[in-house]
Amino acid sequence: MADSPWAALTSVERDLMVCASEAWGILAYATNGKDEDGHAVDLPRIVLGLVDRGWVHVHRLEPWRAPDGQAGATYGPPIPRAEVPEVLKDPAVWDDPDDPDWIGAVTLSATETWRALNRQHGHTAE
Repeated sequence: MADSPWAALTSVERDLMVCASEAWGILAYATNGKDEDGHAVDLPRIVLGLVDRGWVHVHRLEPWRAPDGQAGATYGPPIPRAEVPEVLKDPAVWDDPDDPDWIGAVTLSATETWRALNRQHGHTAE
């Protein structure tokens, strides 16, 4: 659909929005940090653009314990916009963490604004 919110996104923005729309879309796997032509991109700037449009929240994964005692991870609260540039400045947040439980890793979540845009345009790939 030409007027869908997806149509105007760059390939990197699209990858990040897929990450934000999927459960547990970890930034380390969202994009290789290159544009359509293979040039490196400024991922923090691109994420901030999505935050500023109101389409994503940035989170750290925090420890969580299931009722049966099983350890896991859950989204922490959204990182305040003013703190996002500093958090994203650390290249380690874009890498696969050494710890396989992902605690402390940075991820994105789609906002209700993004979900409403998709519903408005009939997009169902979330």
